[in-house]
Amino acid sequence: VAAAAPAAATIGAAAPAAAASPRTVRLASGFDMPLVGLGTWKSKDGVVGDAVKAAIRCGYRHIDCAHCYDNEAEIGAALKELFDSGEIRRDELFVVSKLWNTKHEQRDVERALRHTLAQLQLEYLDLYLVHWPMAFARTEGVAENFPRRADGSGPMWDFEAPRADGSPGDVPLEETWRGMEAAVRAGLTRSIGASNFNQAQLAAIDYVQVSTKGGIPIAVNQVESHPLLPQTSLLDFCRARKIVVTAYSPLGSPDNVRARTDSDPSLLGDAGIAAIGASYGKSAAQVLVRFHTQRGVVAIPKSKTPAYMAANLDTFDLELSEAHMAELEAMGAAKPFRYGPNGGAKGHPRFPWPEYFDSPEEAAARAAREAAREAD
Repeated sequence: VAAAAPAAATIGAAAPAAAASPRTVRLASGFDMPLVGLGTWKSKDGVVGDAVKAAIRCGYRHIDCAHCYDNEAEIGAALKELFDSGEIRRDELFVVSKLWNTKHEQRDVERALRHTLAQLQLEYLDLYLVHWPMAFARTEGVAENFPRRADGSGPMWDFEAPRADGSPGDVPLEETWRGMEAAVRAGLTRSIGASNFNQAQLAAIDYVQVSTKGGIPIAVNQVESHPLLPQTSLLDFCRARKIVVTAYSPLGSPDNVRARTDSDPSLLGDAGIAAIGASYGKSAAQVLVRFHTQRGVVAIPKSKTPAYMAANLDTFDLELSEAHMAELEAMGAAKPFRYGPNGGAKGHPRFPWPEYFDSPEEAAARAAREAAREAD
């Protein structure tokens, strides 16, 4: 039996007016989100369920999931086991999932979310995110996450094929957001947000929701962030709009074997970060987690080891000095580094960080265009 949901009429209602605790952050929707959660990306079958149970037993109350991770059924079984045993109640957890790129058409959003809820054995989510601003070609079922072209290459983008009614295949972000808003009104999720969106893409959604009666604002934008990619400008932009930022790969994605190379920097092995930690009696990983939460950024490190999970939570007594925070943020100021650049998607017009792949000449030209726009 799925964990019961609040009534649809109240699921989108704001939380009580009491101040958020130092371990949570208040969303624009009025609900509180734990500042440290368990990431489940790259968590393998047969491992992720035990990791979720261990995390909750360590004190985690925030689990980050996604349809594309292909492990939500195992997470759902783990949650059901804990609910059935009485170890945890549904209303004590904050569960996140994400809409995949093949389901951006408005008509598909609710059906995709209902599939996720069935996998997780839940009746509602606390937060549902649009996983990427780019859409793939629409697929009818839920199993084909990376649709292919006739020659076998892929993924196939939305604009490469017309819709079923013959209209252009391109799916505007505004259309997807209408579907997300409908999911809140249907009682299927309490809050909605984005993932991997840049400032212009967030602004487009913000314009839609504030210029439409009854629009629902973006609660969260989840992006890669760590000292080598502090996302300072994006964070300032989001703060001004009451959008909470979640940092994925907050420890530098040490196990992302698909994207990493031997020459990539190691944050956990960085002598400077280790020295900062030693001055407080903390590990490098704890410094990296606290770097985010001290800025009001949610961190979702992945772990399958209970001792590391407990250490990630044991960071709220740490107050990094202004000098140490500035030192950490400066690490990526001159030349940001992405552990997951996702360059294979840069052919889509809504790819969120094309500037990361600019040559020096392209970077200069882009800066000139931006300066001209600001002057106008």
